[in-house]
Amino acid sequence: MRVRKFIVSCFAAMTAVVLLLPLIVLPHVFAQSSDEGGFVLQVSPSPIISIVKPGVTSNNEFQIRNSGTKKEELKIELRKFKVDEDNGQIELTEELPKEVSDWVKISNPIVSIEPGTSFTETMTTSPPADVGFSYSFAVVISRNKEPITTPGKTALKGSIAVFTLLTVDRPGAARKFDISEFSTNRRVYEFLPVNFQIKLKNTGNTIVLPYGNVYIQKSENDNKPISVLKVNDTASYLLPGVTRAYPAMWVDGFPVYQTNSDGLKNTKLGWDWSKAQNFRFGKYHAKLVAVYNDGQRDVPVEAAISFWIIPWKFILVGLTLLIVLIVGMVTIIRKPYRSIKNKKKKSHSSTQDPKEDEA
Repeated sequence: MRVRKFIVSCFAAMTAVVLLLPLIVLPHVFAQSSDEGGFVLQVSPSPIISIVKPGVTSNNEFQIRNSGTKKEELKIELRKFKVDEDNGQIELTEELPKEVSDWVKISNPIVSIEPGTSFTETMTTSPPADVGFSYSFAVVISRNKEPITTPGKTALKGSIAVFTLLTVDRPGAARKFDISEFSTNRRVYEFLPVNFQIKLKNTGNTIVLPYGNVYIQKSENDNKPISVLKVNDTASYLLPGVTRAYPAMWVDGFPVYQTNSDGLKNTKLGWDWSKAQNFRFGKYHAKLVAVYNDGQRDVPVEAAISFWIIPWKFILVGLTLLIVLIVGMVTIIRKPYRSIKNKKKKSHSSTQDPKEDEA
């Protein structure tokens, strides 16, 4: 009877711990400028993507709309830029080199646009016969003059950059890239998310548009993945000679550490009980299939890694409960045997020969 009561009590305690486990684990298609100083511009299309031919003049139009409340006098210039391979951030640098600026021209370098109206600008390209395979630069639109300041107020100079990609239609173009990195930021996780570091390097001589997926599998030979993550879902181009990061994150699980606005994990677990069936535990395999088009067909490039998910806090709590249960059961089971053994000893001593006692 006592054993039965103990087992029921342990089961109830285990159920309570599971229900309170969350408390135990929880420690606690256009470019637009910012509205700075009334400077609000919208430019479309963005980015500007065009195919040009050597010896052929072509015009590329784009529209600038003044959505602010004041008339804007704008200057339009072409600038080079570079891409940070880790975060994809773009930094404007110096003006275009002469070998490019000689055949890429802006029709109206200075324009005035009334509020609520639009202006159609034209970029003319006349590539020479010895032109390269691809070019990238930014069309920078900014205020031609600093706005007049008044006491107590700060003047803000607005600007907007529209990135331009020119692909030259000529023989010898090589479109390809390699996977320079496919990894996770750790080998063992307690819970999701899992962050994948993906870096692709353009080893060709022209612009490519990577796309593909990361397939999460429980076994390397699984035909059906348990989760699929898109690579480069923002359709970011990869420039020749450039290595760029295309991060991916696996969050399809239960529970999941919540992430901050910068994508970094914080210490708070999210408990979406509708996804309780997606509890992740054990070893997992991730397969990256990145694809580019070489001008004739889609070419896949693959890489694979593995990692572990071990919810050690859950395991620790479970082992603790198991030890308590075993110790309690052993204690309760042994108690009746001790009582019986003591009774036998007393009975044996009371039935001893009185003469032996006198002796």
